[in-house]
Amino acid sequence: MKRNCGVYAAGIMLAVIVSCSRGTPDQPKTDIPPAPAATTATGYEVSAVTDGGSVGGTITLSGAIPKLPARKIGKDPQVCGTADRESQKLIANKTGGLKNAVVIVEGVKRGKAMPSAAQNAEIDQNKCEYLPHVQVMAVNTEIALRNSDPILHNIQFFQGDNSLFNMAQPVQGQVNKRKLDKAGNIYVECAVHGWMQGNVIVVDNPYYAVSDENGKFSITDLPPGKYQVKIWHEYVGEMTQEVTVSAKTETPLNMDLKDLLAKKAAPAITSAAAGTVVPAGDSNAKPAANEVVVQMHEVPGSAGANFLYDPANLTIKVGTTVKWINVSGEEGPRHTSTDDAEWETPQTPAILPPGAEKWRSGFLRNGESATHKFTVPGKYQYFCETHGQYGMFGTITVVP
Repeated sequence: MKRNCGVYAAGIMLAVIVSCSRGTPDQPKTDIPPAPAATTATGYEVSAVTDGGSVGGTITLSGAIPKLPARKIGKDPQVCGTADRESQKLIANKTGGLKNAVVIVEGVKRGKAMPSAAQNAEIDQNKCEYLPHVQVMAVNTEIALRNSDPILHNIQFFQGDNSLFNMAQPVQGQVNKRKLDKAGNIYVECAVHGWMQGNVIVVDNPYYAVSDENGKFSITDLPPGKYQVKIWHEYVGEMTQEVTVSAKTETPLNMDLKDLLAKKAAPAITSAAAGTVVPAGDSNAKPAANEVVVQMHEVPGSAGANFLYDPANLTIKVGTTVKWINVSGEEGPRHTSTDDAEWETPQTPAILPPGAEKWRSGFLRNGESATHKFTVPGKYQYFCETHGQYGMFGTITVVP
Protein backbone atom coordinates (compact mmCIF):
# COMPACT_ATOMS: atom_id res chain seq x y z
CA MET A 1 0.00 0.00 0.00
CA LYS A 2 1.29 3.49 -0.83
CA ARG A 3 1.74 6.06 1.86
CA ASN A 4 -1.05 8.55 2.53
CA CYS A 5 0.48 12.01 2.94
CA GLY A 6 -2.66 13.76 4.11
CA VAL A 7 -3.23 14.94 7.65
CA TYR A 8 -6.59 13.99 9.10
CA ALA A 9 -8.06 15.50 12.22
CA ALA A 10 -11.41 16.53 13.61
CA GLY A 11 -12.09 20.27 13.31
CA ILE A 12 -12.50 22.10 16.60
CA MET A 13 -13.89 25.62 17.06
CA LEU A 14 -13.51 27.59 20.29
CA ALA A 15 -16.71 29.33 21.49
CA VAL A 16 -17.89 31.31 24.47
CA ILE A 17 -21.59 31.00 25.28
CA VAL A 18 -23.15 34.32 26.23
CA SER A 19 -26.72 34.74 27.54
CA CYS A 20 -28.71 37.88 28.24
CA SER A 21 -32.23 38.96 29.24
CA ARG A 22 -33.72 42.33 28.42
CA GLY A 23 -36.99 42.01 30.35
CA THR A 24 -40.28 43.71 29.38
CA PRO A 25 -42.28 46.66 30.79
CA ASP A 26 -44.39 44.17 32.77
CA GLN A 27 -41.51 41.97 33.81
CA PRO A 28 -38.47 43.31 35.70
CA LYS A 29 -34.98 42.41 34.53
CA THR A 30 -33.80 39.14 36.02
CA ASP A 31 -30.30 37.88 36.78
CA ILE A 32 -28.98 35.11 34.56
CA PRO A 33 -26.19 32.88 35.91
CA PRO A 34 -22.92 32.95 33.93
CA ALA A 35 -22.55 30.43 31.13
CA PRO A 36 -20.27 27.44 31.68
CA ALA A 37 -16.78 27.48 30.19
CA ALA A 38 -16.36 26.04 26.72
CA THR A 39 -14.00 23.06 26.67
CA THR A 40 -11.95 22.07 23.65
CA ALA A 41 -10.96 18.56 22.64
CA THR A 42 -7.48 19.20 24.06
CA GLY A 43 -8.93 19.80 27.52
CA TYR A 44 -8.39 23.57 27.46
CA GLU A 45 -11.31 25.56 28.92
CA VAL A 46 -12.24 29.00 27.62
CA SER A 47 -13.42 31.31 30.41
CA ALA A 48 -13.27 34.94 31.44
CA VAL A 49 -9.98 36.07 33.00
CA THR A 50 -10.71 38.91 35.42
CA ASP A 51 -7.47 39.02 37.37
CA GLY A 52 -4.96 38.06 34.70
CA GLY A 53 -1.34 39.09 34.65
CA SER A 54 1.13 39.17 31.78
CA VAL A 55 4.60 38.08 30.77
CA GLY A 56 6.68 40.36 28.59
CA GLY A 57 10.22 41.29 27.74
CA THR A 58 12.94 40.99 25.11
CA ILE A 59 14.71 37.99 23.61
CA THR A 60 18.30 38.85 22.75
CA LEU A 61 21.66 37.52 21.62
CA SER A 62 24.68 39.27 23.12
CA GLY A 63 28.18 39.06 21.73
CA ALA A 64 29.12 38.11 18.19
CA ILE A 65 26.20 37.00 16.04
CA PRO A 66 27.15 34.82 13.06
CA LYS A 67 26.09 35.91 9.61
CA LEU A 68 24.53 32.95 7.86
CA PRO A 69 25.16 32.30 4.17
CA ALA A 70 22.89 34.00 1.66
CA ARG A 71 20.30 31.88 -0.10
CA LYS A 72 21.13 31.11 -3.72
CA ILE A 73 18.24 31.57 -6.16
CA GLY A 74 18.49 29.06 -8.97
CA LYS A 75 15.07 28.54 -10.57
CA ASP A 76 12.25 30.41 -12.28
CA PRO A 77 14.06 33.77 -12.56
CA GLN A 78 11.02 35.42 -14.18
CA VAL A 79 9.22 35.16 -10.83
CA CYS A 80 11.93 34.47 -8.24
CA GLY A 81 14.59 36.78 -9.65
CA THR A 82 18.29 35.91 -9.64
CA ALA A 83 19.78 37.93 -6.75
CA ASP A 84 20.90 36.13 -3.60
CA ARG A 85 18.61 36.56 -0.58
CA GLU A 86 19.64 37.04 3.02
CA SER A 87 19.08 34.17 5.42
CA GLN A 88 15.82 34.28 7.37
CA LYS A 89 16.99 31.88 10.07
CA LEU A 90 18.89 34.34 12.28
CA ILE A 91 17.71 37.96 12.29
CA ALA A 92 18.79 40.35 15.06
CA ASN A 93 18.92 44.13 15.33
CA LYS A 94 21.99 46.19 16.28
CA THR A 95 21.41 45.69 19.99
CA GLY A 96 20.93 41.94 19.66
CA GLY A 97 17.12 41.86 19.72
CA LEU A 98 16.20 38.49 18.18
CA LYS A 99 13.32 38.30 15.71
CA ASN A 100 11.01 35.28 15.33
CA ALA A 101 11.62 33.70 18.72
CA VAL A 102 8.43 31.91 19.76
CA VAL A 103 7.51 32.18 23.45
CA ILE A 104 4.95 29.65 24.75
CA VAL A 105 3.50 29.31 28.25
CA GLU A 106 3.14 25.57 28.67
CA GLY A 107 0.46 23.59 30.46
CA VAL A 108 -2.23 26.28 30.70
CA LYS A 109 -5.60 24.54 30.97
CA ARG A 110 -8.03 27.43 31.42
CA GLY A 111 -8.21 31.05 30.30
CA LYS A 112 -8.83 33.33 27.34
CA ALA A 113 -9.98 32.18 23.91
CA MET A 114 -7.60 31.32 21.11
CA PRO A 115 -6.93 34.38 18.91
CA SER A 116 -8.65 34.42 15.53
CA ALA A 117 -5.30 34.60 13.74
CA ALA A 118 -4.24 31.26 15.24
CA GLN A 119 -7.50 29.65 14.12
CA ASN A 120 -7.15 30.99 10.57
CA ALA A 121 -3.47 30.48 9.80
CA GLU A 122 -2.22 30.89 6.23
CA ILE A 123 1.05 30.51 4.36
CA ASP A 124 1.28 32.60 1.21
CA GLN A 125 3.86 31.54 -1.39
CA ASN A 126 4.62 34.91 -2.94
CA LYS A 127 7.62 35.75 -5.14
CA CYS A 128 9.16 32.41 -4.16
CA GLU A 129 9.02 33.15 -0.44
CA TYR A 130 6.90 31.86 2.45
CA LEU A 131 4.92 34.62 4.14
CA PRO A 132 5.06 34.66 7.10
CA HIS A 133 8.34 32.87 7.73
CA VAL A 134 7.33 31.95 11.30
CA GLN A 135 3.78 31.76 12.62
CA VAL A 136 1.65 30.10 15.31
CA MET A 137 -1.59 28.18 14.77
CA ALA A 138 -4.08 26.39 17.01
CA VAL A 139 -4.09 22.61 17.14
CA ASN A 140 -7.09 20.92 15.49
CA THR A 141 -7.59 23.79 13.05
CA GLU A 142 -6.83 24.21 9.37
CA ILE A 143 -3.99 26.12 7.79
CA ALA A 144 -4.54 27.60 4.32
CA LEU A 145 -1.76 27.07 1.78
CA ARG A 146 -1.88 29.70 -0.95
CA ASN A 147 0.16 29.93 -4.15
CA SER A 148 0.24 33.55 -5.31
CA ASP A 149 2.91 32.85 -7.94
CA PRO A 150 2.29 31.86 -11.60
CA ILE A 151 4.65 28.85 -11.22
CA LEU A 152 4.65 25.44 -9.57
CA HIS A 153 5.36 25.22 -5.86
CA ASN A 154 5.41 21.94 -3.94
CA ILE A 155 4.86 22.49 -0.23
CA GLN A 156 5.97 19.88 2.31
CA PHE A 157 5.33 19.80 6.06
CA PHE A 158 7.70 17.98 8.44
CA GLN A 159 7.05 17.31 12.12
CA GLY A 160 10.28 16.04 13.59
CA ASP A 161 11.68 13.57 11.07
CA ASN A 162 8.26 12.67 9.66
CA SER A 163 6.80 14.12 6.48
CA LEU A 164 3.14 14.99 7.14
CA PHE A 165 2.32 15.74 3.51
CA ASN A 166 3.93 16.83 0.24
CA MET A 167 1.53 18.70 -2.04
CA ALA A 168 1.92 20.25 -5.49
CA GLN A 169 0.34 23.63 -6.19
CA PRO A 170 0.81 24.39 -9.90
CA VAL A 171 -1.94 27.02 -10.32
CA GLN A 172 -1.66 30.70 -9.41
CA GLY A 173 -4.24 31.55 -6.77
CA GLN A 174 -4.64 27.91 -5.70
CA VAL A 175 -5.55 27.45 -2.03
CA ASN A 176 -5.57 24.13 -0.19
CA LYS A 177 -6.24 23.55 3.49
CA ARG A 178 -4.85 20.98 5.90
CA LYS A 179 -5.78 20.25 9.50
CA LEU A 180 -3.06 19.67 12.07
CA ASP A 181 -4.03 17.60 15.09
CA LYS A 182 -0.81 17.51 17.08
CA ALA A 183 0.92 20.36 18.92
CA GLY A 184 4.59 20.91 18.09
CA ASN A 185 6.98 22.46 15.60
CA ILE A 186 6.38 22.13 11.86
CA TYR A 187 9.20 22.74 9.36
CA VAL A 188 7.99 23.79 5.91
CA GLU A 189 9.90 23.43 2.65
CA CYS A 190 9.27 23.81 -1.08
CA ALA A 191 10.45 20.75 -2.98
CA VAL A 192 10.95 22.83 -6.15
CA HIS A 193 12.69 25.87 -4.66
CA GLY A 194 14.92 24.64 -1.86
CA TRP A 195 15.59 28.12 -0.41
CA MET A 196 11.87 28.45 0.45
CA GLN A 197 11.64 27.37 4.10
CA GLY A 198 9.36 28.30 6.97
CA ASN A 199 8.04 27.27 10.38
CA VAL A 200 4.59 26.74 11.85
CA ILE A 201 4.28 26.25 15.61
CA VAL A 202 1.11 24.38 16.60
CA VAL A 203 -0.13 25.21 20.12
CA ASP A 204 -2.85 23.88 22.41
CA ASN A 205 -3.43 27.11 24.37
CA PRO A 206 -3.55 30.82 23.43
CA TYR A 207 -0.66 31.97 25.64
CA TYR A 208 2.11 32.51 23.11
CA ALA A 209 3.93 35.31 21.27
CA VAL A 210 6.42 35.74 18.43
CA SER A 211 9.18 38.27 19.08
CA ASP A 212 9.21 41.29 16.76
CA GLU A 213 12.14 42.86 14.88
CA ASN A 214 13.46 44.24 18.18
CA GLY A 215 13.09 40.95 20.05
CA LYS A 216 10.13 42.18 22.10
CA PHE A 217 7.08 40.11 23.04
CA SER A 218 4.07 40.24 25.37
CA ILE A 219 1.62 37.57 26.56
CA THR A 220 -1.47 38.98 28.32
CA ASP A 221 -4.50 37.85 30.35
CA LEU A 222 -2.67 34.95 31.93
CA PRO A 223 -4.28 33.50 35.08
CA PRO A 224 -2.03 33.95 38.14
CA GLY A 225 0.22 31.03 38.93
CA LYS A 226 3.58 29.37 38.36
CA TYR A 227 4.40 28.32 34.79
CA GLN A 228 7.07 26.87 32.56
CA VAL A 229 7.74 29.16 29.60
CA LYS A 230 9.43 27.74 26.51
CA ILE A 231 11.48 29.96 24.20
CA TRP A 232 12.07 28.42 20.76
CA HIS A 233 14.11 29.74 17.86
CA GLU A 234 14.62 27.89 14.60
CA TYR A 235 18.39 28.39 14.49
CA VAL A 236 19.45 29.01 18.09
CA GLY A 237 17.41 26.22 19.69
CA GLU A 238 15.08 26.16 22.70
CA MET A 239 15.08 26.53 26.46
CA THR A 240 12.57 26.63 29.31
CA GLN A 241 12.29 29.20 32.10
CA GLU A 242 10.02 29.12 35.16
CA VAL A 243 7.97 32.26 35.88
CA THR A 244 5.44 33.24 38.52
CA VAL A 245 2.58 35.43 37.33
CA SER A 246 0.72 37.71 39.74
CA ALA A 247 -2.74 39.22 39.22
CA LYS A 248 -2.84 42.40 37.11
CA THR A 249 0.97 42.60 37.03
CA GLU A 250 3.49 42.17 34.23
CA THR A 251 6.18 39.61 34.97
CA PRO A 252 9.40 40.57 33.14
CA LEU A 253 11.10 37.87 31.08
CA ASN A 254 14.24 39.10 29.37
CA MET A 255 16.29 36.24 27.99
CA ASP A 256 19.76 36.31 26.45
CA LEU A 257 20.21 33.17 24.35
CA LYS A 258 23.99 33.54 23.89
CA ASP A 259 24.76 30.33 25.81
CA LEU A 260 22.25 28.41 23.73
CA LEU A 261 23.86 29.71 20.55
CA ALA A 262 27.35 28.84 21.82
CA LYS A 263 26.52 25.17 22.27
CA LYS A 264 24.38 24.89 19.16
CA ALA A 265 24.84 21.57 17.34
CA ALA A 266 22.96 19.92 14.53
CA PRO A 267 20.45 17.33 15.83
CA ALA A 268 21.03 13.64 15.27
CA ILE A 269 18.58 11.73 13.12
CA THR A 270 16.30 9.56 15.22
CA SER A 271 13.86 8.22 12.63
CA ALA A 272 13.90 4.53 11.79
CA ALA A 273 15.99 3.71 8.74
CA ALA A 274 17.23 0.61 7.00
CA GLY A 275 20.80 1.90 6.95
CA THR A 276 23.00 3.31 9.69
CA VAL A 277 22.47 7.03 10.26
CA VAL A 278 25.48 9.19 11.11
CA PRO A 279 24.93 12.51 12.96
CA ALA A 280 26.29 15.75 11.56
CA GLY A 281 29.91 16.33 12.43
CA ASP A 282 31.03 12.90 11.27
CA SER A 283 30.24 13.57 7.62
CA ASN A 284 33.70 14.91 6.74
CA ALA A 285 35.53 11.97 8.20
CA LYS A 286 37.74 9.95 5.88
CA PRO A 287 35.73 7.17 4.18
CA ALA A 288 36.19 3.78 5.75
CA ALA A 289 37.57 0.82 3.83
CA ASN A 290 35.12 -0.47 1.22
CA GLU A 291 33.08 2.72 1.50
CA VAL A 292 32.00 5.05 -1.32
CA VAL A 293 30.65 8.57 -0.64
CA VAL A 294 27.74 10.11 -2.55
CA GLN A 295 26.99 13.79 -1.98
CA MET A 296 23.42 15.11 -1.98
CA HIS A 297 23.25 18.72 -3.09
CA GLU A 298 21.90 21.39 -5.40
CA VAL A 299 23.31 23.05 -8.51
CA PRO A 300 21.85 26.59 -8.80
CA GLY A 301 20.97 27.64 -12.32
CA SER A 302 21.29 24.19 -13.89
CA ALA A 303 18.84 23.19 -16.59
CA GLY A 304 16.13 20.86 -15.39
CA ALA A 305 16.51 19.37 -11.91
CA ASN A 306 18.62 21.31 -9.45
CA PHE A 307 18.83 18.55 -6.84
CA LEU A 308 21.12 15.61 -7.44
CA TYR A 309 23.27 12.77 -6.16
CA ASP A 310 26.95 13.12 -6.99
CA PRO A 311 27.91 10.75 -8.48
CA ALA A 312 24.48 9.74 -9.72
CA ASN A 313 25.62 6.40 -11.15
CA LEU A 314 27.94 3.98 -9.38
CA THR A 315 29.43 0.58 -10.04
CA ILE A 316 30.67 -1.12 -6.87
CA LYS A 317 31.66 -4.58 -5.65
CA VAL A 318 29.62 -6.79 -3.35
CA GLY A 319 30.30 -5.87 0.28
CA THR A 320 30.81 -2.16 -0.41
CA THR A 321 29.08 0.42 1.78
CA VAL A 322 27.67 3.59 0.24
CA LYS A 323 27.52 6.68 2.41
CA TRP A 324 25.18 9.52 1.43
CA ILE A 325 25.95 12.99 2.82
CA ASN A 326 23.71 16.06 2.56
CA VAL A 327 26.02 18.93 1.61
CA SER A 328 23.30 21.40 0.59
CA GLY A 329 24.54 24.03 3.06
CA GLU A 330 22.90 25.74 6.03
CA GLU A 331 20.07 27.05 3.83
CA GLY A 332 19.69 23.85 1.85
CA PRO A 333 16.75 21.40 1.83
CA ARG A 334 16.45 17.96 3.39
CA HIS A 335 17.12 14.86 1.27
CA THR A 336 16.68 11.12 1.56
CA SER A 337 18.23 8.04 0.00
CA THR A 338 15.38 5.57 -0.55
CA ASP A 339 14.97 2.32 -2.47
CA ASP A 340 11.61 1.12 -1.19
CA ALA A 341 8.54 0.67 -3.38
CA GLU A 342 6.30 2.01 -0.62
CA TRP A 343 7.74 5.49 -1.21
CA GLU A 344 8.25 5.45 -4.99
CA THR A 345 6.49 7.72 -7.48
CA PRO A 346 5.69 7.11 -11.17
CA GLN A 347 8.75 9.24 -12.05
CA THR A 348 11.05 7.31 -9.72
CA PRO A 349 10.30 3.59 -9.47
CA ALA A 350 12.30 1.63 -6.91
CA ILE A 351 14.48 -1.04 -8.55
CA LEU A 352 15.99 -3.83 -6.45
CA PRO A 353 17.56 -7.14 -7.52
CA PRO A 354 15.75 -10.27 -6.28
CA GLY A 355 16.59 -10.92 -2.64
CA ALA A 356 18.11 -7.47 -2.06
CA GLU A 357 17.30 -5.47 1.08
CA LYS A 358 15.33 -2.27 0.62
CA TRP A 359 16.36 0.86 2.52
CA ARG A 360 15.13 4.30 3.55
CA SER A 361 17.46 6.81 5.20
CA GLY A 362 14.98 9.26 6.67
CA PHE A 363 15.19 13.00 5.96
CA LEU A 364 18.80 14.17 6.26
CA ARG A 365 19.58 17.77 7.12
CA ASN A 366 22.72 19.55 6.01
CA GLY A 367 25.80 17.71 7.31
CA GLU A 368 23.96 14.51 8.21
CA SER A 369 24.59 11.20 6.49
CA ALA A 370 23.34 7.64 6.17
CA THR A 371 24.90 4.38 5.01
CA HIS A 372 23.81 1.11 3.39
CA LYS A 373 25.88 -2.00 2.71
CA PHE A 374 25.29 -3.82 -0.59
CA THR A 375 25.48 -7.62 -0.40
CA VAL A 376 23.41 -8.71 -3.44
CA PRO A 377 24.68 -8.23 -7.03
CA GLY A 378 22.47 -6.47 -9.54
CA LYS A 379 21.10 -3.05 -10.48
CA TYR A 380 19.52 -0.68 -7.94
CA GLN A 381 17.65 2.55 -8.61
CA TYR A 382 17.02 4.83 -5.63
CA PHE A 383 15.61 8.32 -5.15
CA CYS A 384 14.98 11.25 -2.83
CA GLU A 385 11.43 11.10 -1.49
CA THR A 386 11.02 14.87 -1.74
CA HIS A 387 12.94 15.61 -4.93
CA GLY A 388 12.85 12.34 -6.86
CA GLN A 389 9.93 13.50 -8.99
CA TYR A 390 12.09 16.47 -10.02
CA GLY A 391 14.97 14.32 -11.19
CA MET A 392 16.88 13.43 -8.03
CA PHE A 393 17.52 9.71 -8.44
CA GLY A 394 20.58 7.51 -8.83
CA THR A 395 21.63 4.02 -9.89
CA ILE A 396 24.04 1.56 -8.32
CA THR A 397 25.30 -1.52 -10.13
CA VAL A 398 26.74 -4.13 -7.78
CA VAL A 399 29.11 -6.68 -9.28
CA PRO A 400 30.60 -9.84 -7.70
